[in-house]
Amino acid sequence: MLVSKLFFSLSLWWMILVVFVYSLFLVYGAIKIQANFFMTSINETKTNKKQIALTFDDGPLENKTNLILDILKNNNIHAAFFCIGSQIEKHPSLLLRMHNEGHIIGNHSYSHHFFFDLKSVKEMQNELMKTGDIIEQNIHKRTRFFRPPYGVTNPNLARAVRSGNYYSIGWSRRSMDTVVKTEQKLLRNITGKLKAGDIVLLHDTAIITVQNLQGIIDVIKNKGFEIVRLDKLLNIEAYA
Repeated sequence: MLVSKLFFSLSLWWMILVVFVYSLFLVYGAIKIQANFFMTSINETKTNKKQIALTFDDGPLENKTNLILDILKNNNIHAAFFCIGSQIEKHPSLLLRMHNEGHIIGNHSYSHHFFFDLKSVKEMQNELMKTGDIIEQNIHKRTRFFRPPYGVTNPNLARAVRSGNYYSIGWSRRSMDTVVKTEQKLLRNITGKLKAGDIVLLHDTAIITVQNLQGIIDVIKNKGFEIVRLDKLLNIEAYA
C-alpha cells in the first residue's frame, strides 16, 4: 500500500511538471513570433546584399507620423507602415500621404486591443477584414501584409491570417522604442548587431523614434547598409 501511494504521488508530480513545462512552451511559442510556433511569420530574409528594411507600427498619429514621413522623404527612404484601422479612420490623410510617397501599407488589426489575442477566430477575421477594407477604400489596393498586435500569435490568429490570405510579418531587430529612455539604448537595439536581411521594428507613435530617426538612419548608412522597402527586401508582392 505504501509503495502504491508513493508511486501515485510521484506520478502526480511528474504530470504536474510535464503540464507546467508544456504550458511554458506554449507561452514561449505565442509571444516569440520568430519561433513560428503557431503560424509562420517572415522575420528576416537571406540576402547577399547589405540591405535592411524599416517598419513602423501603430499609426497613423498626428504630430508624430507626419514627422516620421518628413524624415523619410528627406532621406529618400521608403518604409512599411503597419496601421491600426481605427487610427486610419481618424487620420486618413496621413495614410494617403504614406501611400503617395511610396511607402507600403500593412494591416495591424482594427483595434489593437490589449486582449486582442483572446478574441475568437471570427472576431479576429472581422478585425483584419475591416482594416483591410479601410486601407483599400483609401489607397485602392488590398494589402497582403499583416503584423500581429504585440507580435503575439495563437491558433485563432493563424486561422484568421490564412483566411485573409495574408503574409504575417515579424521582425529580426526590435527597437523597443515604446519603453527605452535613451538615444544610446535605442541605437544599440537597432544597429548593434545589424545584419543583411534584417527587418527593423519601430513605432511611428513613439516620440523617441521621431526625435532620433535621422540619427538611426545615419548610423545604418555609415555601417554600409542600404535601406530598402520591405516588399523589395523580401521580393514579395505587398498588394493583391
